[in-house]
Amino acid sequence: MIVEKPMWLRHAGLQIFSLDVQPSGLRFATAGGDHKVRIWNMKPLGERDSDSSASVNKLLATLRDHFGSVNCVRWAKCGRLIASGSDDQVILVHERRPGSGTTEFGSGEPPDVENWKVLLTLRGHTADVVDLGWSPDDTLLASCSLDNTVRVWQAATGSPVTVLTGHRSLVKGVTWDPIGSFLATQSDDKSVIIWRTSNWGLVQRVEGPYDKTVGSTFFRRLGWSPCGHFIATTHGFQNPSHTAPVLERGEWLASFDFVGHNAPVVAVRFNHSMFRKQGATDTGNGAAAGTVINGASSKSKDALPYNVIAIGSQDCCISVWTTGSPRPVFIGKHFFTQSVVDLSWSPDGYTLFCCSLDGTVASFHFEAKELGQKISDSEMEEFKKSRYGDVRVRQVMLAESPAQLALEAAAAKQWGSVNPPAKTAEPASVPPPPPVVAVNGALGAEGAPKVAATEAASIPNGGGLVTSAPAKVIPSPVKQTEYRRPDGRRRIIPEPLGPPAGHEGLFGNGVMHDPQPEIPNVPTSDFRKNVDEKREDPGKAVVAKESDAENKRSLPEECTRGVDVPAAKRSNNNTAFSETGAAAPSAHPSSAPEAFGVGISCNPPASIAMVQQADMITPLERISSMKGVLSIRTQAPEDAVIQAPITLESRLIESSDNLGSIVGAGGTTLKRESLAKAEVVCSQAGVVRWHDRLSSIPTALAGNFNFWAVACSDGSLQIYTMAGRRSQLSMMLGSPAAFMDCNQQGWRLLLVTKEGSLYLWDLQESKLLLHESLSPLLSPSSVNENSKSNGLLKVVSARLSRAGAPLVVLANQHAFLFHLNMHCWLRVADDGFPASNFVTTWPEVSAPAETGELALLQAGVTGAAGKKFIWNRSSLEEEKWQTRVHLEVQMSAAQALQSASEYRRFLLAYARCLAREVDEARLRELCEELLGPTYVVDSSSPSRAPSKLDKNHHWNPEILGMKKRELLKSEVLPAMASNRGVQRLLNEFVDLLSECEAQQQILGQQ
Repeated sequence: MIVEKPMWLRHAGLQIFSLDVQPSGLRFATAGGDHKVRIWNMKPLGERDSDSSASVNKLLATLRDHFGSVNCVRWAKCGRLIASGSDDQVILVHERRPGSGTTEFGSGEPPDVENWKVLLTLRGHTADVVDLGWSPDDTLLASCSLDNTVRVWQAATGSPVTVLTGHRSLVKGVTWDPIGSFLATQSDDKSVIIWRTSNWGLVQRVEGPYDKTVGSTFFRRLGWSPCGHFIATTHGFQNPSHTAPVLERGEWLASFDFVGHNAPVVAVRFNHSMFRKQGATDTGNGAAAGTVINGASSKSKDALPYNVIAIGSQDCCISVWTTGSPRPVFIGKHFFTQSVVDLSWSPDGYTLFCCSLDGTVASFHFEAKELGQKISDSEMEEFKKSRYGDVRVRQVMLAESPAQLALEAAAAKQWGSVNPPAKTAEPASVPPPPPVVAVNGALGAEGAPKVAATEAASIPNGGGLVTSAPAKVIPSPVKQTEYRRPDGRRRIIPEPLGPPAGHEGLFGNGVMHDPQPEIPNVPTSDFRKNVDEKREDPGKAVVAKESDAENKRSLPEECTRGVDVPAAKRSNNNTAFSETGAAAPSAHPSSAPEAFGVGISCNPPASIAMVQQADMITPLERISSMKGVLSIRTQAPEDAVIQAPITLESRLIESSDNLGSIVGAGGTTLKRESLAKAEVVCSQAGVVRWHDRLSSIPTALAGNFNFWAVACSDGSLQIYTMAGRRSQLSMMLGSPAAFMDCNQQGWRLLLVTKEGSLYLWDLQESKLLLHESLSPLLSPSSVNENSKSNGLLKVVSARLSRAGAPLVVLANQHAFLFHLNMHCWLRVADDGFPASNFVTTWPEVSAPAETGELALLQAGVTGAAGKKFIWNRSSLEEEKWQTRVHLEVQMSAAQALQSASEYRRFLLAYARCLAREVDEARLRELCEELLGPTYVVDSSSPSRAPSKLDKNHHWNPEILGMKKRELLKSEVLPAMASNRGVQRLLNEFVDLLSECEAQQQILGQQ
């Protein structure tokens, strides 16, 4: 045995917490208290010639991206990636890039020989990250922390997979089953937990061997044997010695202990390979002992392979054991002055590396006669296969019926791809590395030219350089926040901003991956502020300030004394309007939204606030007009001779036209002011069809090809026929209209006054359908500082939904629909689920007519909420809960708005969400609601007891014009096929649905 302790391997004299050897054996990495990860060249450790070793670059790279002590560093099995966890609660994954590296300014260190850059930044832990572990196939990365949790991450994208919360205290160690079926963690709660990786359920909690433990350690680094049968744990105690208890697979009980250390065991590490006693090989044909040749086994007791394990303790000692001997192979004392905290074996299995808190690293090189003969990799795979079967088959959840495969194929054809079943990824085959030589101390492929920064980057694979094109992974963008520590030192904290635009599919676990264009952001902070509300006459309304923007127009001051300045509002897609107040022309779609302050008390409000209208909620085609003009436009009837749009305008009458004449006594002529203050003109293709004069200034216009409606500032409402006849007496509402709308082809008219009263009439029948107040909307959950000011409720839009129900949108973009049958307000859009994976599902703004109404409302909420919807650090469980509840709310909102396409869309997303979470209770209830009665109830000859749905005779086979069973067949069942964990429930409802269809065919033939 040869022991080497290089004095040049240091972390600025500080502690070294972790080390790991690259699977290729060309490099090894250390992590220390200087906040750095250092990557070292392995070659100088084997050089006996001091001159040749001096010419070789020992330090290849220094990774300086952490802001705290680095507690753990681990290479991926492929050797291309290296992960590190730190006191800064962040996990970084680095990869090597072409070219040479840089150095830290002012450090005095030479530039890095190799260029290593951050590939992924994993945030989620709320305390120090203590230990890391790559899965056998490098697809997952597990981390444990002092926040009592274990997190599992997708190695390709960095997205979280699950959070394991079974421990009751600090979690200090994590290790993977080499087969990939289990994950083991150890904690300060004196327990080891075995987790099943297929569903992340808790398999076993082992506490017995650790009940009598004394003392404390910063790490509890346990290890899993390469054969998969043993788990060596740390911090056990059997009076009078500290032990390393070993758990056996299956029963998960402590079968034996490694005994002998005088202080708590901190870390254990199994050798990557298995060994057998030297000379225990079959002779004659060169085959290894223990293999099967011509059907006969050559196994013997001495030929049985065994594991080799190294143990490090707080007693500053190292011991090396084998599972085939009751005594240690080696005990190392006096090599370190402080605790041994981490261990790592070289790929050849004969060199052990150890690091200590005293800031040093030692290597112990064993000979074959000391450890035994290493078995080959192919023999190791055969050993695993004989004990556990084909690992690739074990990782796949097999389909149990042809229906499962048929639905998976149908889903793949319909959506392009489906969520793969758990653990279906096979380990990627890595080609053998080319011969590697050292060129000026740097590592590269033999005979390979110098690496250039090209699109196909050369990435080290197993230490050798091979040209490959790795999958593009876009890290989360960050902005930096600077602060000063109490000692005066400056520090920078990266703050996540969420996924880059156009790459939302890389983040979260939503099922809708189609890229969606962005909606123009309408900041609520741009709302126009109210002017002084204290007027001489409290009954007068306060008019909003003139905006400095050139595209905003308002009525003349002499025309607005004692009245409000509302807007003509129209929600139909074929109707446009132009305000005299603050309407922005269509050339400026991103202008700030308009809202009216609506009083909710019985008395007239003392002040009325007004800001500009939100185009996002009410998509309108606006008409540019002169000052003092309101204008709307609607399409002519299909059977009309002239198909040009019909325009209705209200214009102020000039003062010279407001004079009339009368003849007084003595033939004198007197002048008096006319009662007419405004004129309403209806025109088509430049030809005036009719006109009328009004004694009050119009504040809102609405109409279709059945009628026109004009609301005035004195609280009156005038209804006209298409030919201009006054079809009704003036309707006195007692308050000016703030919003007015009508449906596209019917006779319904909606009007909201500034007192907060909402009216809905059927003008053809001269019937009031609804008279409701907006006061229920003034609640803490629906009003914030942007939507409520000085006792007024700011309303952005009040219109009829596409289904004909009143729809009100507040300034915070929360939308409320009045249910005409239930006679109450329903909240259909809000910002209550910021962590949901579906809050960034933007609608297609280029074609609003084809976009669902709910999508437009939700997009308005997202834009108004601003930073509240930015990617946040909420827990994975919170994210899952918000996503599920948000989808349930969206389904109900789509049903209330009678949007069939959106209901189908969210039903699909909801079914896939439940299938992904294996929520069988909710899936069963959803399927039962869509399936309905499973047979025709025949009271004369009942064949079986009816179920709950069978007893419900009011089951409606349709929803929003769609057949429920067709939705079950075409949407829900294929979505359930995305996870084979619910395939038994899927097969049950496939059979029930087939039975129902067969019964329907029989009834149809009869």
